[in-house]
Amino acid sequence: MPGIDPDSVNFLLADLARLFRAEFERRVADARLGVTPAEARVLAHVARGAPIRQHLLAERLGVAQMSLTGFLDRLQAAGLVERVSDPEDRRAKRVRLTPAAEAVLEGVAAAGAAVRAQARAEVPDADWERFRATAARMRDTLAAARDGRTRGAA
Repeated sequence: MPGIDPDSVNFLLADLARLFRAEFERRVADARLGVTPAEARVLAHVARGAPIRQHLLAERLGVAQMSLTGFLDRLQAAGLVERVSDPEDRRAKRVRLTPAAEAVLEGVAAAGAAVRAQARAEVPDADWERFRATAARMRDTLAAARDGRTRGAA
């Protein structure tokens, strides 16, 4: 079809994200870490920027706040996260890891490292680093544009 290139950057990144996620989820499930693959993603994102407000965590994960609430309820019941009042807004809650999450996160990190190793098996180190740096720059550029629109609309 004219104008649709299956090897465009958009399609390639979407395909890579889907394939990375599917393989990560398979490895997390196989590792029997005591959390679902979706809960493992939540833990990883909390570890990335904790403590973090629940609504920002939902945004970063690309899930509805209601879905996130269910994940957090289960993770909190398992003793892996806790919700604390936000000192800047008592109505808001921040999520942070508990010490018990460390062992689970080690397994999550191992699953992620294995997927990256598999993906880059035939990619020279210099090309991999250039791709990673370029992707990070593109992410930062798009996030800054989104944040500028958000601030301008407020």
